Amino acid sequence: MTTARQATRTVVAASERLVLTQPQQGDVEAVFAVHGDPETNRYNPNGPQRDLAAAQEALDGFVADWVRDGVGYCAVSTRAEPEVIIGFAGLYLHTLDGERVFNLYYRFRPSAWGQGYAAEASRAAMAEARPRFPGIPVVALIRADNLPSRRLAERLGLVADPDGRVDAEDRLIHRMA
Repeated sequence: MTTARQATRTVVAASERLVLTQPQQGDVEAVFAVHGDPETNRYNPNGPQRDLAAAQEALDGFVADWVRDGVGYCAVSTRAEPEVIIGFAGLYLHTLDGERVFNLYYRFRPSAWGQGYAAEASRAAMAEARPRFPGIPVVALIRADNLPSRRLAERLGLVADPDGRVDAEDRLIHRMA
């Protein structure tokens, strides 16, 4: 059964269990549910989003990235419940140390943790974007104490900079091997 909400979403990629779609303005509550949760921000020095206005600002950025670059972070839902956003994952084009790179991002509701969704969504997003942007390296910027995220990045084929380089926010730079 297809709902009106599903019909209006632009599908970016699909995997065995997940559907990745472009974020849209009606997603502000989902952005806040994920990014305003203290658990999902345990390793974020800025902490969780404080209110819907902060979520709207983030969502505006997600939408603008797609308009500007044709790639960006995706809303992630399961195939079984495509109307429910369980997280956000994808690739964002930006400049790191003067080099154009993709930043790999994944953040999910705690109820979705432990099921392999972040890895599955990340693989789907990379498989969709990388052929369209050949030569753009994939990086993940991860705080040193965020061991779950670092382990996931390693499973996805990213390795921490051997020299321990960090970005301006003191996050370790992991790069696709």
